[in-house]
Amino acid sequence: MEKTIEEFLAMTDEQLRSEIPLLLQLVDEKKVENIQMVAELLLKFPTEITPFIFELFESESTSITMKEWSLDYIVPQLPFFVKIALEDALQKIVHSPTDDEKLAELDQKAMDVLNGFV
Repeated sequence: MEKTIEEFLAMTDEQLRSEIPLLLQLVDEKKVENIQMVAELLLKFPTEITPFIFELFESESTSITMKEWSLDYIVPQLPFFVKIALEDALQKIVHSPTDDEKLAELDQKAMDVLNGFV
């Protein structure tokens, strides 16, 4: 049985920290309705989610939906030093998006995020 958002909200920070991979998987599989709430839960742990975010943007097989969700809800809220570390990956999306990224307008979203750095 899958956990609900309410169950995640009732968890302690330590319990929630251990559920980060599951939360990301649920978003990727579109099994949660309130993706903004999931983002808020994950953003409580910027250091812990950073490796997942890097992997998300470096992987060719990552779903466009996950990249879009991250650009909309996660990346703009990350600490500045993480955003700077993501700059190369975001620049790649801006300047050489895949066909799918272009279709989903991720190049524009990435540009908006980059413009928010300064």
